[in-house]
Amino acid sequence: MRHILFAVLLIFSAQRLESQVHHIKPADFLKMVTENQRAQILDLRDVQEYQLRHIPGAVNIQPADRFFLEDVRTQFSVSDTLYIYCRIGKVNEVAALLLKSGYNVIYNLKGGSVAWDVYLEKERRKKKKESH
Repeated sequence: MRHILFAVLLIFSAQRLESQVHHIKPADFLKMVTENQRAQILDLRDVQEYQLRHIPGAVNIQPADRFFLEDVRTQFSVSDTLYIYCRIGKVNEVAALLLKSGYNVIYNLKGGSVAWDVYLEKERRKKKKESH
């Protein structure tokens, strides 16, 4: 009986996590952060990748940092939506930690910065074609 109860609780917890963490494509991510003047963007990549290129307005804090949660709380309001990304979009553990810390709505850039760069390059080429 305990095992069944535990399994049910685990399923509901997983559903709760999925309902609050939205994995969105680069086009939607761009639209949302552009339209939301209070957008809080958290870049989870390493410092070198961040310095090379990052989404405008993003703050770089690595999950491996000793004071990760404290730094996030200092930089980002719990009451506003949080937009997060890493290199390839695998942020489930970090998202779960942020949810437990009080962040209620999180949007993850599906495919991470790799997908972001591919999307921007496609858009650049499309605009270049249209102008010729």
